[in-house]
Amino acid sequence: MNNLVQSKRSRRLIYVDASGVENNTIFQISLYDKDNNATSILKLDEVENSSEAEQYAIFYALLYIKKYNYVGCHILCDNQSAVNSKIVQILSKEYSIGVSWIPREANVIADKIAKLEPTVKESEWNILKLFVELIKNQCHNMNDVKAEQKTEIKALKETIEKQKATIDLRNTKISNQAKQINALRATKEKVK
Repeated sequence: MNNLVQSKRSRRLIYVDASGVENNTIFQISLYDKDNNATSILKLDEVENSSEAEQYAIFYALLYIKKYNYVGCHILCDNQSAVNSKIVQILSKEYSIGVSWIPREANVIADKIAKLEPTVKESEWNILKLFVELIKNQCHNMNDVKAEQKTEIKALKETIEKQKATIDLRNTKISNQAKQINALRATKEKVK
């Protein structure tokens, strides 16, 4: 039990948040790495709503974790729809990085940081957009492959059902022929 408590404590916690500025026409995301007290603030463009911005914050944390080769990380975000989004769940599993929802009250530092002046260059935003675009394409390709596999499986099941029906029909014919042969043998025995 003591090892479990220690392993939970040794996880690197990364807090993320998004904040709308200029009447929610522009969004900023923040990242707070509690272990080394590191912060990043990134201004986003072409983002339509806070949930999308929160997703970008999670993606930014994933990039941050991969950039520094951190292990045992857990991303905490106060936007449940971003945390539960399919793409975030896929990436979380793929990279073995936990992503969890936390109440807004537990995310105060990342929230305050998101309202400050950006600390990261615009080029980071371009890299993040490219990363997200590539990931989304990969997920769409995975969905296409899954759809093709479902179609193939359905066709195989139909073929198997047809083959079962053919086998059942053949078995019925064989059974009937066996009955006829036995009846002929019985008749032949009576004639002797």
